[in-house]
Amino acid sequence: MNKKLKALIVPSIFFIVAFVILIYLEVNNEITIYVILIYLATLILEYSTGSLFSNILSLFEGNNWKTSQRKLVKEGKLQPDTKVRISFAYLFRIKIDNYYFLIQNNRSKKYQPVGGAYKFSEKERDYLSDTFSLEDDDRIPVDEITKLDYRLFVKNKDLRNFFKRFNKTTQRENIEDLSREFIEEIFNSSVLNQSDFGTLTYKYCGRHITQIEDTVFWPFEILLADIIEIRLTAKQETLFRDLMKKECEKYIFATSKDIKHLGVKIGTHQLRDSIANHTHKILTEKSDVLVDKNKYKKTISIHL
Repeated sequence: MNKKLKALIVPSIFFIVAFVILIYLEVNNEITIYVILIYLATLILEYSTGSLFSNILSLFEGNNWKTSQRKLVKEGKLQPDTKVRISFAYLFRIKIDNYYFLIQNNRSKKYQPVGGAYKFSEKERDYLSDTFSLEDDDRIPVDEITKLDYRLFVKNKDLRNFFKRFNKTTQRENIEDLSREFIEEIFNSSVLNQSDFGTLTYKYCGRHITQIEDTVFWPFEILLADIIEIRLTAKQETLFRDLMKKECEKYIFATSKDIKHLGVKIGTHQLRDSIANHTHKILTEKSDVLVDKNKYKKTISIHL
């Protein structure tokens, strides 16, 4: 059968079904009929040029990383074996009134949310290496602190299955206990005393995922950040309020405006960006861009 005729089979079925519906509903409005016929003609044209299914997928997926992946593949920029850098992390939102608590990064010296890359177990490392032929991310040196981090290179053809594995595996840090980064950055750095703090309570807010894009680290990169809100008790809130009264290089309390401006003091000579550019992801006004908000509904408490 002629290829062009084959391409018309499915849209023709759409047309017949729509025509039957028109008769069944007794649609007599000429304008309505013309609109439907024009829409069906558009479907036929799109299907015959191979773009219909792509548009349908975009409709269901929205403007997310899968859409950007298909676009880059279509443009010939992403091949099956093209390496994509992935960085999967969790970030804590600690908010006192209109101020966000940020901790200083030991490497960049910029301020950012408490949190960091998810870690996986040695067992998961073996599985990922055998299944996906992973490579460690050498953009950030691998050492005792960064080993087993979800900062890796994954081949484009494996990305979707890699995401599925990340979502279902129990062999990594999970929502049930995300205390490690909090302990390291708050207690081990002597910002607060662990015995004074008590129980760590938090709730999952949603997930921020970038599209596949060109960054300073690698031509193709995708960043995932789960946003976790700390639920402070009255005593714990007092501990953070006491920190606000002290001058300390280890941390700052920043407003939403400060974070959006990356710490640059506009209108002054203080033009150095002192706040990391991923910090905006924890802002409450950015919650509308988070996905999977209802993935974990319960509040988690960890006895430290």
